[in-house]
Amino acid sequence: MAKHIEFSATGGPEILKYCEFTPVDPADNEVQVENRAIGINYIDTYIRSGLYPPAQLPSGLGTEAAGVVTKVGSTVTTLKIGDRVVYAQSTLGAYSEVHNVAENKVTVLPDTISFEQAAASFLKGLTVYYLLRRTHQIQPGEIFLFHAAAGGIGLIACQWAKTLGAKLIGTAGSDEKAQLGDCSPP
Repeated sequence: MAKHIEFSATGGPEILKYCEFTPVDPADNEVQVENRAIGINYIDTYIRSGLYPPAQLPSGLGTEAAGVVTKVGSTVTTLKIGDRVVYAQSTLGAYSEVHNVAENKVTVLPDTISFEQAAASFLKGLTVYYLLRRTHQIQPGEIFLFHAAAGGIGLIACQWAKTLGAKLIGTAGSDEKAQLGDCSPP
């Protein structure tokens, strides 16, 4: 038996239940991860409230976490039992002691990054990669505007832009947040 967060009706946080469940073996293309740290994302509140309804109820919650692979499906080739991993954009259910995740949503985690750091930043880092390297390839010397530069994604974008030699002009909701997101040269 393992424990997870589950909800059977949409609503406020009071609808969340901490329940026991029996994990099933991963599908052929999945790994089972024993979660050590779970990422919390604002979209989780939208799913819980019903703004973005889950495919079915009862449902788990959360799509990102970091942990250790404990089982692998028969067609998995890039991961093995014992690997330290991080994942994002999995099926709902990451708020759990164990979670089955498609191999293509999981990456091996370097020993230098803690489970907590990975769970808190992986999806945000992927978002910044998408924005600065895939949507538009930011170039050295380029100047661009970034809203909410003091948030999780904004802070990563600010540091990444600085590393690329670009100039990010950021907006923030307060002077205190503006100082937090300060990417000016030291």
